[in-house]
Amino acid sequence: MSGVTTAADELEAAVGRVEGVRLYRDPAGAVASPPAVMVGPPRLTWESVCSEPTEATFVVYVLAAMNERAVAQLWELVPAVAAAIDEHVRAASVIEANPGVFNAGGRELPSYEITVEVAL
Repeated sequence: MSGVTTAADELEAAVGRVEGVRLYRDPAGAVASPPAVMVGPPRLTWESVCSEPTEATFVVYVLAAMNERAVAQLWELVPAVAAAIDEHVRAASVIEANPGVFNAGGRELPSYEITVEVAL
């Protein structure tokens, strides 16, 4: 599944360019030091049996600290993360961003889940 790995690497490189957030691969690190961004494992789609996946749908998590600035900070960061994906990941389309709460190790943080479809 080298196409999936390549897509994940491209997404991480793109969101890692956004000023004001740190890219994490470990949820515990992201929760310990927001604002943060993480690329979750994708949902995979196959067009035919016994082939490589043809599409991956990733969730990119944008996390803020739990404080009075959380919502405003997320509203600043989410468009910047989406723009970085659109600009730097050739086969990606940002579909939507949904507000939520990210839970890791019993600590909850305000978040947005950005859905990104990537042709493989």
